[in-house]
Parts: sequence; structure tokens; C-alpha cells
Amino acid sequence: MAILLPYQVEIVKGIDSHKFSVVKMARQTGKSFVVSYWATKRAATKPNHTIVVVSPTERQSKLFVDKVKLHVKAMKLTGVKFFENAELKKLEVNFPNGSKIIALPANPDGIRGFSGDVIMDEVAFFRDWQEVYRAVFPIITRKKDYKLIAISTPFGKNDLFYYLWSISENNPKWFRYSLNIFEAVEKGLSVDIEELRAGIKNEDAWKTEYLVEFIDEADAVLPYELIQKCEMPKEEILAKDIRKLKGDLYCGVDVGRRKDLTVITLLEKLGDVLYLRRIEELKKTPFRKQLEIIDHYAYYCRKLAIDETGIGMQLAEELKEKRGSKILPVHFSAKTKEELAEKLRVKFQDRLIRIPSDPDLREDLHSVRKTVTDAGNIRYEGSTKESHADRFWSLALAVYAAGQKTFNFIFKGVKIPWL
Repeated sequence: MAILLPYQVEIVKGIDSHKFSVVKMARQTGKSFVVSYWATKRAATKPNHTIVVVSPTERQSKLFVDKVKLHVKAMKLTGVKFFENAELKKLEVNFPNGSKIIALPANPDGIRGFSGDVIMDEVAFFRDWQEVYRAVFPIITRKKDYKLIAISTPFGKNDLFYYLWSISENNPKWFRYSLNIFEAVEKGLSVDIEELRAGIKNEDAWKTEYLVEFIDEADAVLPYELIQKCEMPKEEILAKDIRKLKGDLYCGVDVGRRKDLTVITLLEKLGDVLYLRRIEELKKTPFRKQLEIIDHYAYYCRKLAIDETGIGMQLAEELKEKRGSKILPVHFSAKTKEELAEKLRVKFQDRLIRIPSDPDLREDLHSVRKTVTDAGNIRYEGSTKESHADRFWSLALAVYAAGQKTFNFIFKGVKIPWL
């Protein structure tokens, strides 16, 4: 049905011969390709069988089904008549023998009621994973030949993937397979590792996504688990036109000191929850242009907190002169950073913030560490190749701005921006 690399053949054989499988693979090594191949083969050779694919979001479920469709279309092109009558839907593929592959987002209520094999794709990124697993496990216990396959890159040590990886150790009922990027290249994958490494901004991201290591997050201000629980699909949260937003708006601006990167974060407050509506990065932007762009946001915001450290001082002064008390200059000191970081952490802990699901944002937020110097001083620092946690501090400033008192002026039912 498809040309597989040697390690992909190993995975298919391992899944075939075990009821339970947990597969830990680096990015760009064909995780979804090989498991979607196995699912297609399984459905084609086992009549009246159901394979349920569970992914973190509906979009990811659709991407998995799209790979199944590619396998089906490839078989059609080779002249295999069996696949000619396969019915291809958005989140489902129906086969002529009565078997089907159904893709679902990781919602416990939507999962219950099925019987068959279960594939958990990118399982490390499941929200509310305990509830998801409680819904999944009964499905595969209804018959001896039903299978459970969990496949992902690592994310942290507080998720379903780490739990399954741990319980599968030295357990003969489980097929347990790990493949980092170096092992994949040794086994036939054609990829430039040096080029990949150069493109990874964060050491933790390299360790998890390509070396497939579960990292210790003890000193992370925002562990992956906290970040993950507050993520939403980009298309559901990011705003194209901020003028159409109905809630109060707050902004945080981290002014670039390194590599000339300034980051602007816009939050909308709806009830008690803050929604990240936009992140704008200004790279090597002239001072006057930066001022113009930030002032545009300031017009629509209740409050705008800006880093006035170093070169940010002049920006803060000119903005405050024009916009008055809605501008909150913040001088970055060790104490200030601690206060900002802790306020942001509390928002994530209480799930009173929502952010877009974005790898770069996730790694920037996760990169900040709480450390203690030899002198006993607490420091909050983070560093990536492209920034020094600029998104983290910009978001922290926006959260700080949202926590300050504001005054609403209503004129004939129309809310007027505080100018």
C-alpha cells in the first residue's frame, strides 16, 4: 500500500502483534503517516470494524483523516478495486467491507459509545486527559482483539502520554517504541539535522520534539500542563479586526533591547476571563513607526502597560504624554519581574486566561525559569534563539494592565474609549 522506511515497518509490526502500543517519535519522522497507514490496512483487512481516531482538536482529527484519504487514493491509482468504492467524508472514511475510520476531537462525551480500535494521536496534548482516558479505555476492552495505540512527541511529565509511557515499561502486553531524530536518520529518514537544529529556538523544544525526552519542569514558571489547559485553536481566539471586539481591551508591550524585537499583546476581558486576541511582533522597526503602532492599540485599550527599561523609556514618555493615565510605564527590575511572572502564573493556574495554540508562543511562555542565584536572589529569566521570552513578558504586562482600575464612561449607551 505504501513504501515504508525500516522504522515504520517496525512500528506497524509492533502494533499488529500487541493489544496496547505507545509510540514516542520525533517531529517530521512520519508519526501520523505510519499510523494512518496501519489504520487503513486494518480497516481494509478486517470487515465490519471501527477504528476511532482521537486527536487534541477537530482540525488535527481532520488532518489525520486526510492522511487516510491519501492512502486510499494511492491504492485507487494502483488499480486496487477494493478502494474504488471507499466513501471519503470530512472526518470519516467508510470502506466497502463495512469497516470505517472515524476521527474525533478529544472530548470525553463525543468518544463514549463507540466500539473498536482507538488511536490517540498527539496524546501528550490532550486537555482533561484523565476524563478522556476514562472514556477511551472501555471502548477497547469490549473485545480481545480491539487495540489501543497512543502516539505523540513528549510534552511534559503531567499528561496522558507520560502516564502511558511509564506504565508500559517492562510490560509484555505493551509495544513500546521510541525514535529520536538521529535514530530516524540512521534508519533511512532523509533530513538535514543541522538545519533542523538551527531552526529550533528553545533547548527544551529541541529535547522534547526531536530528542523525544520527557523534561523536568520543576523550575518552569508555566509548566506545559498549565499552558496546555488554557490553549484554544487559533481560529477561535485571534481577532482580525480589534474594532469589533466587545469586551474591555488591555495591552502589554515588551520593548526590544535584544535583536530589535518589540512584542505587543492584546487581551480582551470577557467576564473574569482574559482572551489573547492578538500578538504583534515589530522586528527592527524604526522608533517613530513603533510609536505609531503602539499608539493605535492604546487608543482602543483601557490600559496599556509598557516596559520603560532602557530604550523603552522614550516610548513610554511620549505615549503617556498623549494618552495620560491609561499608559502604565513599568520598569523591569528583579522584584517587578517576580510580581509580573507570579500574576501571570496565577491566571494560568486559575484558568482565567485563554491563549492561541501556537508552538512558538508555547515555548516562549515555557522558557521562563525561576532560579536562585548564589547570593540567594530569585531571578525570572528565559532565553530562546529568537527572543528572550519577549512574548512571556508582553503577556505578563497585558495581564498586569488588566488588573488595574479603569473607569467606564457611557454616553447614550455607547462606550467611549478613555482618551
